Amino acid sequence: MFTDFLVWLVCFFVQGALIGMVMYALILLSDLENDFMNPHDASAGINRWVVPEFVAQSSFAALLILRFEWIAFPLHTALALWNARQYLKKRHKTDVTEIFRQLPREKNMRIAKLAFYLISFIYCIFRVVDTAVNGLMSPEARHTAHQLFQDAAASF
Repeated sequence: MFTDFLVWLVCFFVQGALIGMVMYALILLSDLENDFMNPHDASAGINRWVVPEFVAQSSFAALLILRFEWIAFPLHTALALWNARQYLKKRHKTDVTEIFRQLPREKNMRIAKLAFYLISFIYCIFRVVDTAVNGLMSPEARHTAHQLFQDAAASF
């Protein structure tokens, strides 16, 4: 059970990193849109984190299949396959000369990814807490926690 907790803890930090990468790209795109940054710097900043995001997303999907998580695995695999398709078709990096034309599409894609990663982050938080409570607590402590939550729910 301790390995389950460690796996979900690693997933928690990977999801946090993915959210950070997407937020960074959104901030760069927003700065570019508001003319706070030039296109070359924005493209360089976004392109620097594209491949690490793809690797982190793919490793997260691999962790899910190794843990037999049939709820989250298909969703993350679909995103990992879409990322692989973007990479193979050489559409994964932003072009300096085309970035203003691609700006709405890039922002919408990053916002959709951010929403997906946030939902997945909430699921990871749930799984970390669930494995910590069910796997790391003794049966007596679980019973005490159960009583505590029942009393708290009854007080409403």
